[in-house]
Amino acid sequence: CSQLTRLDLNFSGNQITGDHLGAIGEGIGRCSQLTSLDLNFSNNQITGDHLGAFGVGIGGCNQLTSLDLNFSINKITGDHLGAFGVGIGGCSQLTRLDLNFSGNQITGDHLGAFGVGIGGCSQLTRLELDFSGNRITRDHLGTFGDGIGGCSQL
Repeated sequence: CSQLTRLDLNFSGNQITGDHLGAIGEGIGRCSQLTSLDLNFSNNQITGDHLGAFGVGIGGCNQLTSLDLNFSINKITGDHLGAFGVGIGGCSQLTRLDLNFSGNQITGDHLGAFGVGIGGCSQLTRLELDFSGNRITRDHLGTFGDGIGGCSQL
């Protein structure tokens, strides 16, 4: 995939558990010319155990300017959300980020670390995050806000 610049994949409505999510991210991370990535993993059985490794893999796409990820309606608790954010934060050329984590079981415990990680995307001019329908409380929202404050172009 050394010449691939755009990748759109839709895995919505399957029985994917996420066991190989890290390997998928690592494989995509090898696409050195990728500038646009759109992945839909909605309505599966993903728990998020390998979400951090997935983010780190995607973070290897150093030419990526547009990233759209849909993980809505899964079983993600958010335990690896911080590592995921740090991984995505490695996409230094990213100007557009659209993440959908609605309808999961995210508590917010790692939301602060996620925000700090995303804050590494200093070129972002558009950021859309959907965490509706989760179990998030106000406890980590301040740290989350401070973290994304690193996105100086927003």
